[in-house]
Amino acid sequence: MIKALVVDDEKRVRRGFIALADWSAYGISIVGEAKDGASAMAQLGEREIDMMFVDIGMPGMSGFELIEQARSRYPRTKAVILTCYHEFDYVQEALRLGAIDYIVKTLLNKSNVDETMQRIVKRFEWERRHVAGAPQRPFESAIALAPKGSSAPEEAPAFGGLASEGKPRRLEGGLWLCSAPAQQAEEWLRELPAHTAGRWQAAWVTAGQDDRLSSREAERLIADRLPVHLFYRAGGEHVGRAVALSELKAEAGPSAAELDAAFEEWSECRWLLYGEDWRKFAVQIEQWQVDPMRLQNWLRSLAAEWSTYLGWSGEPGSESKLADSLGDPAELYLWKQWKSWLSAAALLTQQRLAELSLSREVFGSLIRAVLYMKGHAGRDLNQDEVARRIGMSRSYFSQCFKKFASGEPFGDALRKLRLTAAKELLAATDLPIRDIAGRVGFEDDKYFSRLFRDRTGMLPSEYRSALQAVGEGGRS
Repeated sequence: MIKALVVDDEKRVRRGFIALADWSAYGISIVGEAKDGASAMAQLGEREIDMMFVDIGMPGMSGFELIEQARSRYPRTKAVILTCYHEFDYVQEALRLGAIDYIVKTLLNKSNVDETMQRIVKRFEWERRHVAGAPQRPFESAIALAPKGSSAPEEAPAFGGLASEGKPRRLEGGLWLCSAPAQQAEEWLRELPAHTAGRWQAAWVTAGQDDRLSSREAERLIADRLPVHLFYRAGGEHVGRAVALSELKAEAGPSAAELDAAFEEWSECRWLLYGEDWRKFAVQIEQWQVDPMRLQNWLRSLAAEWSTYLGWSGEPGSESKLADSLGDPAELYLWKQWKSWLSAAALLTQQRLAELSLSREVFGSLIRAVLYMKGHAGRDLNQDEVARRIGMSRSYFSQCFKKFASGEPFGDALRKLRLTAAKELLAATDLPIRDIAGRVGFEDDKYFSRLFRDRTGMLPSEYRSALQAVGEGGRS
């Protein structure tokens, strides 16, 4: 069976196209559908797909751009263009990028679908036989640019001055790659323009003596491993020196279960309180070379959630703004920077301990209490249960928690956690407001809506609509 993916930004069109034919009669199995190029690339990375039916006019990544990226990373996947334009220029561009055929959506119907699909399958089989034995060009040398900070710039970086044999290619994860002769790549990297260096990490990647990879194989390796390599190396060490493909090959790391267990343990923040735990935490991350995206997302979330509790931010208008000594987590992009940030965070946490006159043991217990509250916010939770959970009396827990939460009583802190969980559900799901209220621990959805409006200035429905408007604005 030919495994196929249908890519079109209109759900109605996707479903109509899928329902138009008995695909199994042509040896085709529709294994998925995608609403945009990013979703399609994600599915290509997760499963084996032989053919894509791709709409040209999608917002964001066009069908042409999707075909170009997919052809570079997944050369076995063939593309068929879906278009409303029966014009030679569109067809020519699609075929130039490697599409094996095209379908004019407005002309496709039940009377001609059989002829169309037989033609496409025949072309697919010819391509597979003809291209399977074709030699692939070996990888030699290229400049790679990886975005700095928490988000990739929307526009492509400038590779001016590089005599590349092909166009710069955008790889997964926001990386860009531009092939260039070794000497020229080295000179270009040494004189890296300031406007590029400010937004991108640059690396010169070469094939070593023992590296026998095709360009496509090398690009997959670079996309998967170069961000890890750059993240864990000290800043600036790679400038002026080539990174061989062999340096990017990963050693066996922890299992998914081991990694999940480690993140759960790290979330208790003992490494902020005890020197031995800090050393173990840092060494484990470096030895495992934890995925930078997962690690940084977790650290940024930790910074946002614990800033007030752990003394990482001062009161508004105060003379000493503790956050100034840490810097903005959104701007960090190297492990060396994060280690300095976390070291400063640990120092501020120690200062917070002294200010509140709490022991490390009690402070750690209070952190576990908040984690328990977050994990069970949807239940009928009370102060007695949480105090018992961490082995403290109710009265002592109430006294310590109020200190820990900067004067905020347990009930107010729990409501705040529940509203935060509600915001996440409003952003990530289409659940009705009543269901969301119940999931985050509010039996009365009208009370939930009033409280949400009092704290945010918007009703839950208005908050969701505002998020959707921002998302649509970003795609336009």
